[in-house]
Amino acid sequence: MLESFSSDIIGIIGGITSTNGDKMYLSRLKITNFRNYRFSTFDFKNGVNTIIGENDSGKSNALTALRILLDDRFYYSPKNLKDSDFNRSFDSWKGHWIIITAEFEGMTPEESKREAIASISQKVDVEESLENLNFQMSSISTNTGSVSVIIRPNDKKRKELFAASGNKDKFNFIRQSISLVDYEFLYRSKSIVNFSDESIYNKIVGDLENYDAPDPDEKQNEDGVIGIKLDIKDVTNLISVIFIDALRDVLLLMSKGNNPIKTIVQTIESHISEDNILEVHEKIRELNASISGITELRNIQGELNNKLVDILGLVYSPELSLSSNISDELTSLSKFLNLNPENEEGLNSLGLGHLNMIFIALKIVEYNISSSREVLNIMLVEEPEAHIHHHIQKTLFRNLGIHDDSTQVIMTTHSPNIAEVSEISRMNIVKGSNNISSVMKPFCGLNQFGTEQLNLKLDLTSAIERYLDTKRSALLFSKGVMLVEGDAEEIIIPTLVKKVLGISLDEIGVSLINIGSTSFEYIAPLFSEERIQRYCAIITYLDKQAVPEDSVLYKKNAEDNGKSRKEKLERLFENNLWVHTFLADTTFEIEFSNCETNITLYKEAVSELYVNQASIDNWKGELSQEVCDKRNEVILKLADKFGKGWLSLIVSKIIFSTNDRVCIPSYIIDALLFASQESLSPKIIENMINGVVESEPVLNIEDFIGTDSKYKNTHPSMFEFVKKWKDRYEK
Repeated sequence: MLESFSSDIIGIIGGITSTNGDKMYLSRLKITNFRNYRFSTFDFKNGVNTIIGENDSGKSNALTALRILLDDRFYYSPKNLKDSDFNRSFDSWKGHWIIITAEFEGMTPEESKREAIASISQKVDVEESLENLNFQMSSISTNTGSVSVIIRPNDKKRKELFAASGNKDKFNFIRQSISLVDYEFLYRSKSIVNFSDESIYNKIVGDLENYDAPDPDEKQNEDGVIGIKLDIKDVTNLISVIFIDALRDVLLLMSKGNNPIKTIVQTIESHISEDNILEVHEKIRELNASISGITELRNIQGELNNKLVDILGLVYSPELSLSSNISDELTSLSKFLNLNPENEEGLNSLGLGHLNMIFIALKIVEYNISSSREVLNIMLVEEPEAHIHHHIQKTLFRNLGIHDDSTQVIMTTHSPNIAEVSEISRMNIVKGSNNISSVMKPFCGLNQFGTEQLNLKLDLTSAIERYLDTKRSALLFSKGVMLVEGDAEEIIIPTLVKKVLGISLDEIGVSLINIGSTSFEYIAPLFSEERIQRYCAIITYLDKQAVPEDSVLYKKNAEDNGKSRKEKLERLFENNLWVHTFLADTTFEIEFSNCETNITLYKEAVSELYVNQASIDNWKGELSQEVCDKRNEVILKLADKFGKGWLSLIVSKIIFSTNDRVCIPSYIIDALLFASQESLSPKIIENMINGVVESEPVLNIEDFIGTDSKYKNTHPSMFEFVKKWKDRYEK
């Protein structure tokens, strides 16, 4: 039954399709100095857009900024302004401005005829303003527009700051005298400057940290620069915003008087026939009369009036009536409307996932019914994946391309399942560091890279979208990424790191992605200064042959291919600070076994792979050979016979359970250090050391890697890791 119920809900959502026509849509959100955003820009397209990122990265604050500007149901005024609303990087927020700008594209000639839409159009004569101020204007064309809210100190305080410019003590004194009540809210349109450009911000607002503020009496040609005065109600009358919060206690929300059902009833009331309304009114009056006429209730009424007479006397005693007063207003009756699944006792019998789906469906129905704003409807959804298993998550996302071409969806998520079915071209990734968020756009210049650097005829963005399944989409959320060739690395490296270094890749936010080939050049371009600013380590091999030439496992052209791959990767990413290639000579299995302590792992694996003792003894003897190329051949034969993946699973199991020393090859240590640059701090390194080394007193970094340290021999891989980390950290 519940499966059928889920299908019904999905049907409600998916029954409305998107045509993505040529209509006005929100193309850009610029946030300056609001909470954890200093100078940030989000890019959106018509249809469904996603904002993805880790917890506390700033996804919700982006939606809040948009709601402050465009959502007339979200009350925000000087009374609501808090000092914590200002960017957290300032030594002092006082004197700084908060600017939130929404830019629109796709305005049709028909839409531009509307007075409100015409009032936000960028089509304005700005030549004189630009000439006088030498500003670089924001994008201006006939089918674009902008709306801004500017939160700034009032004219009096800005004049005082200007008068004190250059005088450090006086300037700071005036700044510190500024309070939240000194701030004013301005709504503007037709702005020609980009406030998310720091140089422009400093020109208009002033360089407050250097005791400089412009003269507000010059007005900085405000009509041409910061925009034309705007009545925001004129805009919100044509643009609607609905918000679905992530923190959904559905049962509690449905029990409140302002639940979606009430809103729906309020909206449709005018469409209900007068005869039906009169019939309801009559039945309510009859019901009230019936309840009021109940003998027991009338007796209570009589007793109450008699008692009042006893207390107050006949003159001062009021005559009271105990009667039913159920309202006959439909909106009042809406609280008695219950939504129940068939064959179930009530909503409280359903799980959190179904309740979440029901609420989303209700909000969409409410939205459909109540959104009468024909130009643009924006639906903001926070974490739609809450309490929903992965199949429904993906179905929900695909079907949430709702409504008609006048509706846009912006959702936040940290679900790889939703990321899998999202389009990179409609994705903004939020990266948080030290309470400051930056916005990364994985699609920026990606196709150009594919065409110019990879000589591709296909669309690289679309190809990557098809490639990123749920597992691989984890790279979009990671603090760092390691790209590997195959199953062996994917299986063994995470176990190695946890065993030897005492910390998992997940704990440091590093994703290890199995490319399943050597085609790193198609995924690694995601990471760059203009796209995803995360460190990406490519782990690959020169494929030098480490077996005798007469071996069936000898690959004649492998070394040439390895050399060619090295040259290609170096050429593609030589100027990319976010991508680095880590090359080993041969193959993973051989490089791993060349650490002498690791060869025993393969010997133990033989005991699990074979039952016959003679076979076990024979393989162990072969693995004990001192001639490297012969031993290498044996390892590759094992991998070929049982499959690299299966052999790696056995070895990984042994690594996890063994008490013997295990080593990490140096090239893997180097790759991990590169990928984890944003994660590892001195405190984390010290915790890793003391988690692995049981020592009293607690060891610090210097104790562990000191000149006379014994740990170089007892924990060689950990020693190498910490030493290299310290060298990199000090640089």
